[in-house]
Amino acid sequence: MNRRVVGLLCVISFTATGCIVPEDARPGVSIGGTFASKFVHRGMIQSENGVFQPRLAVSLPTVTDDSITLVARGNMDLNDDNGDAWFPRGHRGRFSEIDFVGSYTSRLNETFTVTAGVFNYNLPNGLEFSTDGQGGPGEERGGTNEFFVRVSANVLETTPYFSWHYDFDEVRAAYYRVGITETFPINDEWGIVADGSLGYVTSAQSNWLYDLDESGLGDLRGKIEVQWQYDARTVITGGVHGSSMMNSTLDRWFNDVGTPNDDPIWFSLGVNWTF
Repeated sequence: MNRRVVGLLCVISFTATGCIVPEDARPGVSIGGTFASKFVHRGMIQSENGVFQPRLAVSLPTVTDDSITLVARGNMDLNDDNGDAWFPRGHRGRFSEIDFVGSYTSRLNETFTVTAGVFNYNLPNGLEFSTDGQGGPGEERGGTNEFFVRVSANVLETTPYFSWHYDFDEVRAAYYRVGITETFPINDEWGIVADGSLGYVTSAQSNWLYDLDESGLGDLRGKIEVQWQYDARTVITGGVHGSSMMNSTLDRWFNDVGTPNDDPIWFSLGVNWTF
């Protein structure tokens, strides 16, 4: 992991334990995993033939009723052949991406909530990108770090949101996303979550993500997810997801280099436990 992120997480941990977290606070722990038929990141199919995505999150309340959260998550390829996607082949049963997130969430009032933090991306097989012959990026990719801010609002029982991601490490450029999400409860055990969002990519970010220096609208993304509250600690989810690149130049570029972006649709099945 990048040393700057290690230092930041150490500062967060020190602050959480000694300054702004109540002495008798108990951490909330969430652990789970999702099986998905594809892994798509900002419109680009990273793995096409099935992945497993474990996730661990630890959250602490603060003396101001805010929260500090640390998340570790990964993407594991389930096949050696992941199709014509970006990530290199031959890594079944191993992680193709590992991420760490440290964030601080504050509810400003009854309407607005703000989350800010650092996102650390790690690509264990990034050295193979330049030689895999799959239409991946033309140079090696290792890891990078983003600072992000997300603002959401409670408006007429819906939650519109806006997020700004700035890569301060490798790219020095921004990526934006605006969207809306809503939960439709069916009864005490079942509910449906719908989410739709649209990204905007700057030219330097586009070059890092897609290997083409082209700014403009990015990926239009949506999901419909069914949630089942199996018991007090267990939630089981099943979802249908879709993505479409709105920038026609990027869309044509994906086809030219042989990396599919045919408006992918994928499915997911997951379980999460909270303690």
